[in-house]
Amino acid sequence: MNFKMSMLGSVAALLAVSGAHAADAVVAPEPEPANYVKVCDAYGSGFYYIPGTQTCFSINGYVWYDFRATSNQADGTDTPSYYGGLDHRGWTSDSRVRINLDSRSETELGTLRGWIRLQADWNGSKSGDGPVGIDQAWVQLGGFAAGYGESAWYYQFNNQTLNYGTFSWGGLYYADYERSSVRYEFGGKEGIYGLISLEDPRDEVSYVPDVVGRIGYGAPWGAVAVTAAYDHNYGGDFPGASGAGAFVVKGEALFNLPGHPGTMLKLGAGYASADSIYGMDNPMVGQTLVGPGGAVTTFGRAQWYAMASLQYQVNPNLALIASGEYMGNLYRQYTDDSTNENAWAAEVSAVWLPVRDFEVRPEIVYTKADHLDGTVSGFLRFTRY
Repeated sequence: MNFKMSMLGSVAALLAVSGAHAADAVVAPEPEPANYVKVCDAYGSGFYYIPGTQTCFSINGYVWYDFRATSNQADGTDTPSYYGGLDHRGWTSDSRVRINLDSRSETELGTLRGWIRLQADWNGSKSGDGPVGIDQAWVQLGGFAAGYGESAWYYQFNNQTLNYGTFSWGGLYYADYERSSVRYEFGGKEGIYGLISLEDPRDEVSYVPDVVGRIGYGAPWGAVAVTAAYDHNYGGDFPGASGAGAFVVKGEALFNLPGHPGTMLKLGAGYASADSIYGMDNPMVGQTLVGPGGAVTTFGRAQWYAMASLQYQVNPNLALIASGEYMGNLYRQYTDDSTNENAWAAEVSAVWLPVRDFEVRPEIVYTKADHLDGTVSGFLRFTRY
């Protein structure tokens, strides 16, 4: 009995010692105060302070999938299709991913910003993965901005009320393209605003930049603006280009419907003295037709245009859009010779948000040019923001 009691006492002593060592092995020092990431609300939602700095940073973007179709045939009897580059009757699918990286901080000269947009697209014409490219890259300080991105002809940072074309995603025909540029913007959402921009001529060998200027006025009821551009060598170095300068001007207005938040009417009209890159796009740009006697005409942009777009906000999660545009006296490509041909387009679209950050968007467009049959084209898109 004494032997058994001695053994039990020894085991208990060993367990107590082992337990003490085990407890010592897992005891950790008191944690130091964590440097948590803090929300930065100075520039809207989605910004956070980079720890240890006064710089605010945001990462956002979207991914979408859509399928698009057209009634256009490949025999040249139809007006070219509008969406997705489809030049024949049929359909295709498209996927895109976009990531925006945005950093901002305050200085004695205003907000210092660096903005990069990465984007990759895949569609039915590609056999492999869609390559990632830099779609936008800007540095800004106060009203000064320099980089690569959308032209000031249709995009302004500090007042975006009249940016782009119609209220739809496609926007109908508004001469959309991207360029390297340096600009200065002034004003804001309300009151007088504007910009002056010097832009890279792109497909031209030149020491002279193109120039874009805008002056406008914003108020709670909407906004009005006049934008002008001078393209000093509108044909670039393409065969048959005249090498002369072109002047383009447009006026735009947007009106908010009182008592109906989100319901808006947008009107626009413009004139171009030649087939400038700033001219009014249309379904026939780059299209070649053979007329009577074998005369060949390759179409450029329109001499003038008129556009109207209405967005009706049914409720916070659904908007309906109807738009139309007429493009008169299409130029011959890279010249100031009018063909006296015309084109027009009409679209209907909708934006539905069944849940937060998920969008369903159908768009249908009818395009028609003189002496050609009309074309119906469009898409249905699903986007996660």
